[in-house]
Amino acid sequence: MKTLKKITCIIIIALAGLALVSSCSKEPQRGAKKGKKAPSEHKATALAPNDGKNTLTAVRTGQYVNLSWTFEATGVEIKSIGILRNTTGIDKQKKPVGSVPPDATSFKDCLPDANAHWYWVRAIDKNGKYSIIGPAKVEADKQGAANYIKPADSYKVIITRTDETATVKWEFPEDEYKLIQIARYPKPVSGSYMEKKNIRHTTLAGKSQFSDTMPDPNADYWYWFRITLKSGDMIYKGPIKAEYKNESTKIR
Repeated sequence: MKTLKKITCIIIIALAGLALVSSCSKEPQRGAKKGKKAPSEHKATALAPNDGKNTLTAVRTGQYVNLSWTFEATGVEIKSIGILRNTTGIDKQKKPVGSVPPDATSFKDCLPDANAHWYWVRAIDKNGKYSIIGPAKVEADKQGAANYIKPADSYKVIITRTDETATVKWEFPEDEYKLIQIARYPKPVSGSYMEKKNIRHTTLAGKSQFSDTMPDPNADYWYWFRITLKSGDMIYKGPIKAEYKNESTKIR
C-alpha cells in the first residue's frame, strides 16, 4: 500500500512539473505577439471636392484647363502638391501631369487631345501621408483638336543600341528643369506611369546622354521620358524604340 502511495505521489509531481513547463513556454509567445507592430503604411485619404473645406474646380478652354483648389490643412505641413489626370475617371489609372509648391492653389494644364479628362489634386505632408481631392471632370472639346499643339515635339531624342547596350541621347529646349526621368519597358506601352522599377536614369541636364545595359540581347526595348519643368508642367515623350544603327534610326 505504501508503495502504491509513493508511485501516485511521483505521478502527481511529474504531471505538475509538466504543466509548469508548458505554462512557462507559452508566456514568451504571448508577450511576442503583444510587442509585434504592424508595418506602417502611408494611405491616401480621399476627400470629396466642393464639401466646403476642400474644393476643386476645372475649367476648359480648348486645349487648356485652368484648375483651382483649396485644402483644409489646419495643423498639417504640406510638403508638395501634385496634379493627376486620366481619360477614364478610374482612380487607379491616374497619371501625374504637374507638380507645384505647397502654397499653390492653381495650375494650367495643356491637354494632348480633345477627349474628356478627369483631374485630381494630391497634397503630401512632411511625413509622406497624402490626401486627394477629386475627381473634377472637363468635357470633350466639341471643336476638336485640329489646332492643338504638341509640346513633346520640341524635345528631341535618339536611341541606338548594340546587342549589349543602348545609347540614349536627348536635346531639349533651353529651360530650367526640375527633373528628367527616363524609363525602359519591354513593350511599347501607350503611356508611362514611371514606376520606380522601370526608371533607368534621372538628371537635370536638358542636353546629354547615357548608356543602358540591355537585359536580353535578343529582346526589343522602348523608352519613355517624363520631363518636369520648373513651372511644374510635366511632358511625356515616348515610347521610343532602341534601334540598331543599321535600322532606320532617326531623331524623334
